[in-house]
Amino acid sequence: MSKKKLTKDWVGNYLKNNPSFLTDFVVKNVPLTMLLEWRKDKETRKSNVGKDGVFSGAVKSIQKMSKSQALPDLAVAEVGQRKTISDLKEFIEDPEKKESRQLQRKKTMGELTGPQQEDLFFELILDIAHELAVDALCNKILSNVAMLTGSDRCSLFLVRVSGKGQQFLESKLFESSDPAGRICTPMQEGGISVQIPFGKGIAGLVAQTKKPVNVVDAHKDERFNTEIDRKTGYRTKSLLTMPVFNFEGSVIGVAQIMNKQGGDEVFSKQDEWIFEKFLVFCGISLTNAELFGLSLSEFKMNKLLLVLTKGIFAEQTKLDSLTRRIMLDIHSIISCDRCIMYLVNFTASVEQDVEITKAYDLTVSDKTILNPSDDALKKFPATNFALQVARTGESHEFDAKNQEVEPLVSDTGYEIRSVMSMPVLDTHKHVVGVVQLINKFNNEAFNPSDIKTIATFALFCGLGIYNCRLYESMVKMIARQKVNLDVLSYYAAASDSETSDLVSSTVLKSQKLKLTALDFFDSSLSDSETAKAIITIFTELNFIEHFRIQTDILCRWILSVKKNYRPYPYHNWRHAVNVVQMMFYCITVGDVKSVLSELEKFALIVASVCHDLDYRPEIFRIKQPLQMLYSLQSVEHHYADQCIMLLNHEKTNVFHSLGTDEYRVVLELLESCILSADLTDFTKNIKSFQDIVSKEKVNWTVDYNRRLLRSMLMAGSDVCITCKPWSTQVKVVQAIFTDYCRLTEEGRPGGKPDKSGASVQKRMRTELPKMQVAFLDAVCLPLYLLLSNAFPLLKPTHDACLANRSQWKKHAEEAQRSAKSTLSHTSPSSASSSSSSSSSSSSSSSSSSSSSLPTLPPQPP
Repeated sequence: MSKKKLTKDWVGNYLKNNPSFLTDFVVKNVPLTMLLEWRKDKETRKSNVGKDGVFSGAVKSIQKMSKSQALPDLAVAEVGQRKTISDLKEFIEDPEKKESRQLQRKKTMGELTGPQQEDLFFELILDIAHELAVDALCNKILSNVAMLTGSDRCSLFLVRVSGKGQQFLESKLFESSDPAGRICTPMQEGGISVQIPFGKGIAGLVAQTKKPVNVVDAHKDERFNTEIDRKTGYRTKSLLTMPVFNFEGSVIGVAQIMNKQGGDEVFSKQDEWIFEKFLVFCGISLTNAELFGLSLSEFKMNKLLLVLTKGIFAEQTKLDSLTRRIMLDIHSIISCDRCIMYLVNFTASVEQDVEITKAYDLTVSDKTILNPSDDALKKFPATNFALQVARTGESHEFDAKNQEVEPLVSDTGYEIRSVMSMPVLDTHKHVVGVVQLINKFNNEAFNPSDIKTIATFALFCGLGIYNCRLYESMVKMIARQKVNLDVLSYYAAASDSETSDLVSSTVLKSQKLKLTALDFFDSSLSDSETAKAIITIFTELNFIEHFRIQTDILCRWILSVKKNYRPYPYHNWRHAVNVVQMMFYCITVGDVKSVLSELEKFALIVASVCHDLDYRPEIFRIKQPLQMLYSLQSVEHHYADQCIMLLNHEKTNVFHSLGTDEYRVVLELLESCILSADLTDFTKNIKSFQDIVSKEKVNWTVDYNRRLLRSMLMAGSDVCITCKPWSTQVKVVQAIFTDYCRLTEEGRPGGKPDKSGASVQKRMRTELPKMQVAFLDAVCLPLYLLLSNAFPLLKPTHDACLANRSQWKKHAEEAQRSAKSTLSHTSPSSASSSSSSSSSSSSSSSSSSSSSLPTLPPQPP
């Protein structure tokens, strides 16, 4: 058999005579974009292509086919091209046929043939598959259910959960037939959605048992609630109720169809099958729509959190401004008439009752925020709920309808139907306020989502209120501290008359005061000359001119520092004068000034004057306030704090003319120098300093090298008594040791000072020389040797210290011989007793020696 030759006319005739073939071919092979191009080409080339042409025939064939055939394949085929179903609908819905297709959809399943029934079923499934708005989806479900089953009316209930975790059904829509088409309206009573508990009525029973119920005559079934028919005037006869499941098999809703139209007006098994199958897809669509709605709600919640966080961190200085800002930010997401924020405080009475300190009343409609008076709050009914929440710390809900009570009415006539009150907690879980939402829109009750929003809002309000109150308390504390500082400075600072006398006095030369001599000692100066000596040092180091220090400020600062040194045997103002003189000696005579900057010299001199400021022995005793304050820090931190406190006062701030950067640097240098007087890290620092000095040429431009040098200079100045003449040193060391013994005896459990001084004199003869030799060997001699190696002009300090060491060594040997002689002349029994006593004394001496040294002012025992 010969093959028939294919021609254009033959193919065209074949396609016209076989439209189903054309439909299948186009759906499977032609991209959606090409179909859209065809339609566009058709509109622009109507004059060139006849109504019976191939293109026209293809379009008509596609218009005649059902969406159920065209949509799935095309949708899958065009995913990569990002085309939507609506594009295909626009192509299929030819304007000339649109009206006739809508009339066709109004037919019921019984009026269509088998293939048409399948087409309609899938078309209705696709109609709900792409709807993500819950209300619109419920509308489509009811309309499509009525069309499929031929029912007169239908309704849909969705499962909801109350704040107490109880499930109930909430009516969404009620659909009825109408000559102009089906109408879907909310099923409500008094403007509020109908709520049905699980197990109550036919719908509640279906939700609870998960089984469908088909009632032939509803009014003969005792489970049917006739109240709705009575109110609406509608007569329900046949009733088919079925559950709607999600993919997990849980009930998410209940659908009802009423009064079968045509025939015996009873829903058949076929109706049950169609209804059940369609609800499977409805359950999937409802789940997706609610998940989408939940994601939108979470998005809004996250957006709210960002806005609230921004508002909180933008305004933390004033509580009033913060509260107003947060409430204005939140109003757009609160679906209620009013929002009230109560700020509360607990009274100091025995009952610890709560009182409202302030309230903010936001009217959402016009965004106005008012501050109700106390009388207005007392008369407002919802205030009682806020007080209850403040007392218990637990949220409270009021819903007049669900609780079957009358709405509350204020004295202004405002009706309160629903109230949600949430406590506002600070970081310590204390109630600081109550946030209250009143009258949710559409007369609905507050749902779990609303409660979550309110709880989040309350959380951020709590953070904001806590931060603002903390800031306000800090402002008050700073103000109080400033007042206290002014009061203290009045007593701690020198008087105007004293300052004037010092300002008008003559500045003495350093040579006259022997400030450049190594054997200088404060005993050669009168009380007034000690203050003048500091002025001389500032003058000859050119600090007054270089740093533009006002004379009255300098004099007041010197006298104030002098006044804040307490009259202890050693750590007093005259000790500070000796230390600053030694620093002056190192800088000038020792030529250390050649490697130091002006700011470093300035900081070293000021630190030397203040290095033991406000020294008190009780700082070393347990449970004393100062000891508890600095228990984890060296005592030098207290000295630095006192020094800076004086400098903070404008009348005693010798750094007053420095710029911002210089002021910051000099304070850092000052604190570092005072803290370096602590010998805790002396061993580590002196080893590092030894490594630096041992080099052939030291690079003093390195910051680390200069920092170690400043530390060594402070230490060397602090122990300068060890390189003073022997007669001077003995008297000072004995005074230090006396104070040392008194402190150690008082520090022992049950210890009391020996007022007779006999024990001190004994220990001074036996222990002091040996301890002093150990101290000179361990600290002073290595320190002055390294400083002499770095700066040869400082060699006299090491020589003087070495000479004193030989004297202490001689006394130590004499004490040892005396002790042996005493032991040889004692009886065996008394020798044994003496040996025991000597052992105990030796142990005490060893312990005292290892813990602290008597000549170290920064670290007394």
